[in-house]
Amino acid sequence: MVLGEFKKHWGPKICSWFPLDFWHRLLKLELVLPYYHVISDQGLAHISGLFKFRNVSQFKTDLEFFLRFYTPVSIEDIVRHLDGNHQLPHRCFLLSFDDGFRENYDVVAPILQEQGVPAVFFLTTSVLDNHELCYPQKKSLLIRATVSLGDSASVREALRRLNGKGVKGPDLASCIRNITYRQRHILDEVEALLRCDFAGYAASVQPYLTSEQVRSLIKKGFTIGAHSIDHPPYSELTLEEQLIQTRESINWLSSRFQYECQTFAFPHRDTGVLPEFFQTTFADGRLKVSFGASGIYRHFFRRNLERFTMEKTDLKAAQILAREFGVNVLRGLLR
Repeated sequence: MVLGEFKKHWGPKICSWFPLDFWHRLLKLELVLPYYHVISDQGLAHISGLFKFRNVSQFKTDLEFFLRFYTPVSIEDIVRHLDGNHQLPHRCFLLSFDDGFRENYDVVAPILQEQGVPAVFFLTTSVLDNHELCYPQKKSLLIRATVSLGDSASVREALRRLNGKGVKGPDLASCIRNITYRQRHILDEVEALLRCDFAGYAASVQPYLTSEQVRSLIKKGFTIGAHSIDHPPYSELTLEEQLIQTRESINWLSSRFQYECQTFAFPHRDTGVLPEFFQTTFADGRLKVSFGASGIYRHFFRRNLERFTMEKTDLKAAQILAREFGVNVLRGLLR
């Protein structure tokens, strides 16, 4: 509750009063890791039902901020640093983008290329080439549909069905958000009722990257990382399932693109992932670094680096970064 109020209200303003060097010296931190999912000026029904994303102007302004105050580094720089063979520059950053949306190729890559900024694109392997929609995109489409349908008989019937499956919430949109990874089949059961067409949407809109686009990104010098097979919260999985999701997505990308995939980002967060997972996954040395999404925070496993989101807000980059610095300090005080 305290952290939530801090992030939403007074935290960004108060923390922005302090200069960047103050935070970096206080936290003994050089590297910051902002991440996004998508950059677009379009509505994107498959995302906008879930969260607010940055438009092109906002992203360019974010990039100007980071380039003004930080030095861009590559994944190779970070791996060499973790190996003890490289010193990272004072105040540096690496951008990353999750889920593998097509805007990474159409919008993001050209902007980054123009500025000479490296980035990592983390791909959910089951949806590459747009054969199907991942369950969060199904959620977004259904939530958007509830708005257009209003208080109709279809909406009331969908709510009744979800309640009958044990999915609770004050309204249909909330119920859809509350559907878990294990319950994702329920989304297909109300698809037609809410006048959605998941297969048709994937085929016509093509929301994800294609294999050819991924090959092009690799040729342009960008890094491709794994982001699981089908985007489950790892806290809901057994250790064996976590290992399968991780290894198979890494192996699939390596084989598909004749590319040595050495990095992985947890879908959702890395909360609840135990030391045994990291010990097992990194044992053979193939995976070099993994990424979470818990904000500016030192993880117990040295090669798992935490990122912070630039989305779900209209705050400027400086305010988002200051907020994350403050949250880090507040977490320490609340322990």
